[in-house]
Amino acid sequence: MRWMKWSSVALCSTVALACKSEATKRAEVKTCSAIAIDAKGAAQCLVAQYRWNLHTATLAATAYKRETDSLARIAADSAWRIEGPRHQQEVVSCATDPSGEVARCLEGYGWADARAIAAADSQWRADAPKHRDELARCAHVRDMQAGACLQLHYKWSPEHALAVDDSIRRARMRP
Repeated sequence: MRWMKWSSVALCSTVALACKSEATKRAEVKTCSAIAIDAKGAAQCLVAQYRWNLHTATLAATAYKRETDSLARIAADSAWRIEGPRHQQEVVSCATDPSGEVARCLEGYGWADARAIAAADSQWRADAPKHRDELARCAHVRDMQAGACLQLHYKWSPEHALAVDDSIRRARMRP
């Protein structure tokens, strides 16, 4: 008897969910996503508040989360491109920063870490001929390591200078 009672409840909830319009389902997903931190929480909300099937709720919440993340990314990228001239000035300003820390300088302007690092790497690659010249000059200095010379005289970032020192050490270890 209990089995029939539970199966009839499950059948009724499945039928009720199937009878909901797409707009109603979307509104429920939106409501639960607004109060949940992630897709898993939204799915649990759908199950608890609206009697959704866990699998269906998880799929719907995940799809909604991806959609909203994608729209937010598109909006942020559009706003970023609109302010392109200002960002270009910030890159130029940071490239001439005496500290040599382009990424850190850009983060000071409010850039996201990933964008700042990508811009700094791009700027670094653009200045490659100048960096090769500086490295050649420091390689001939006898009383200090090349990385220290590059940091001291040419304001290289510690990451780039240490990478040069490591590369020189590895090259000397090879037969």
